[in-house]
Amino acid sequence: MSFIKTLDDSMKALVFAKFADYFSLTNSTQDIVFAPKTVQLRKIAEKRGTDSVEFLGLWRNGIEFDWSRNNSPVARRGLNLQYTDAGKSEMVIAKAVPVKISYDMWFWTRCLDTMMDATEGYLFWQFSNPNLILNYLDSYPLELDLNFGAVTDESQYDQIYEIGTYFVSRMPIYLDGWIFTAITSKTVLKIILKVYLREGTPPNYTDTLVNTFEIVSEGSS
Repeated sequence: MSFIKTLDDSMKALVFAKFADYFSLTNSTQDIVFAPKTVQLRKIAEKRGTDSVEFLGLWRNGIEFDWSRNNSPVARRGLNLQYTDAGKSEMVIAKAVPVKISYDMWFWTRCLDTMMDATEGYLFWQFSNPNLILNYLDSYPLELDLNFGAVTDESQYDQIYEIGTYFVSRMPIYLDGWIFTAITSKTVLKIILKVYLREGTPPNYTDTLVNTFEIVSEGSS
């Protein structure tokens, strides 16, 4: 599974945990959909058997390289994860690409006051140092910052006499994320340093070996 898919699933779980109570939602399988807005009503109908309103929607609509974080140690050098063999001749390194991922979240409800309560929750969320916390390979904690934008009313008021009254609001979530991949790199097990004494006049030099040093890594012992 791609790491982007992992981020999508994690964002979906985070959004449900944060906002489900506003709409009295309890089932993360049936009460939130990951799809563009145009098909969210159909998706919720497939989950529930009816296109009933009171649910959450989420969709990833963009991803781009984040040059502002490209000089970080994780992006440049990577993380040393583990050796591949007992002799420690090879190291598995996790390299990371910094990315900005844009998500849109939607609230669907028949109660305008419920919508306003949930919207206030979204607005206050940005004052609580919001982030998505993950553990890469169960060993490396990641705290990915979240940023927000303007709330947009996307309710279809012109169709309330045909489809009934319900309210839809869209609000963006921008994730400062990383995309990981693992590579294998050779390690340096021994460095041999030879010291010479140079005598004579140019160009007639004479080099005499006076000492040899071996610097051995712990992995080769």
